[in-house]
Amino acid sequence: MASTIDKRVLLNNQQYVDKFRGDGLDIHPASKVVIVTCMDCRIDPISFCGFKLGEATIIRNAGAYAGEAARSALLTTHILGAEDIYIIKHTKCGLLGVDANVARHAIKQNLGITESKDVDAFEVFPITDLDKSAAEDVEFFRNHPLMMPKIRVTGWVYDTDSGTLKQIVS
Repeated sequence: MASTIDKRVLLNNQQYVDKFRGDGLDIHPASKVVIVTCMDCRIDPISFCGFKLGEATIIRNAGAYAGEAARSALLTTHILGAEDIYIIKHTKCGLLGVDANVARHAIKQNLGITESKDVDAFEVFPITDLDKSAAEDVEFFRNHPLMMPKIRVTGWVYDTDSGTLKQIVS
């Protein structure tokens, strides 16, 4: 049986389909840009960067962590021809200042367990400083052994209150 949210999604999708004009879009990002950003539901990189559907590849994960995004970013540069990687962190990120042990404890609590090697090994990758995190992720990509030297990697911070995007690393 469909939940209320399922029904809403299906209704919204039908309205989207009625206006959809994406047929014929190329799989290659038209702007040759890859955006690595956070999964946070408050941010919409297509909108705040001014792109349209088909112009940029978006890779999202908790904290815009480069290590988790590397596979997708490398494939997009090598196979789909992207030439720029934007690492975009954001203010008020859920990982900003989080204690990894507290996060692991919450996972155990939610699972109803007290001990777990899997949870103990779970990487949280907390962020203590947005600018530093953006700079470290830029360096991660620039120094990655599979990254082509011609790929431009830059670091940014998006302000969730003002909508402002600030370049941290050029």
